[in-house]
Amino acid sequence: MKKISKRLLALLLTFTICGTLLVGCSGSNQDKNDVSKEAEVRTVTDTLGNVVEVPKDISKIAVIPIPWSSVIYSIDGSSERMAAINPSAMKAYSGSFLEKLDPNYGKIETNCIGTDLSMNVEELAKQGVQAAVIWDYQEDEAKQLTKLGITPIMIKNGTVKELQASFKAIGELLGKEKRAQQFIDSYSETYKELQSFSDKIDKAAKPKVLYLRNPKLELQGNDNFIKEAMNLAGANNTTANLSNITMEEIFKINPDIILLSNFDAFIPEDLYENRIDGQDWSNVAAVKNHRVYKTPIGIYRWDAPGVETPLMMKWMAQLFQPEIFSNIDINKELKDYFKTYFSYDVSDDEVSQILNNSANTNSK
Repeated sequence: MKKISKRLLALLLTFTICGTLLVGCSGSNQDKNDVSKEAEVRTVTDTLGNVVEVPKDISKIAVIPIPWSSVIYSIDGSSERMAAINPSAMKAYSGSFLEKLDPNYGKIETNCIGTDLSMNVEELAKQGVQAAVIWDYQEDEAKQLTKLGITPIMIKNGTVKELQASFKAIGELLGKEKRAQQFIDSYSETYKELQSFSDKIDKAAKPKVLYLRNPKLELQGNDNFIKEAMNLAGANNTTANLSNITMEEIFKINPDIILLSNFDAFIPEDLYENRIDGQDWSNVAAVKNHRVYKTPIGIYRWDAPGVETPLMMKWMAQLFQPEIFSNIDINKELKDYFKTYFSYDVSDDEVSQILNNSANTNSK
């Protein structure tokens, strides 16, 4: 009995030791798996507060909102991780200053995304897209993307704070948080600079500004962000609450300054020479005084919020209130900006291209 007991005891000890070793090994492997998983992914907090995971080495991103491919290019320093972008973003790229900075941008796929912000989710999944940047209101699209294993990153840009939060999310997506913070700070600095003149702006006579998106008389200066920027720059944005306008309404307003967006190819000369069918601009103050301006386009159209919006805010300020903002030299500002944020020396010819000087030749 004693011998049997010793044998049993030995067996029990053996089983106990082996079991302990197995549990220990199993726990060790689990820990390694957890650490490995952490090493392979990063978390992103989007503007709706959704905390999502993306691959740490993410290489294929779809960008549905039109301006945001230019934001990703700017924060990432290249376009190589964008697998698909909006066709309208590609249209803005063609013939623009960005072609010089990144020739490969022109090779990005555009067939899976519509100019109406629709997307072929199944095709994006087939192409191996890992994350998609979408607007905050595209909740149904977010669900479709998630079902197919594509992480939605939801952004918005109605205000400066929302735009900065979106930049932060893109920085997390790309693993370029410090780079994103640079652009966030540029907004804060410009906003603070323009606000320092608010007392003078409050007392100043404000020019009536009409901001046209296209010759169909759809308006551009009517989203919250542009409205805020125009107010800071000292404009009387009389059409801020409208999405379109008629010629009769324009006659009544009689704007002092007209801005023409880059969402259409129209230029000041089209108004100066009455080239648009069914419209007569000859008696409008801005046209008579040659104060119609094609807005700039650099990395992207300055008409929409993006990384160059601080420059757009300054461009408008010196245009609307030249005496108050006499400290702004937009040519120098532009050169300094690209040197600081892109390590690129912009030539005088490139400054002229970005500011659309050729289109504005006959404007004061």
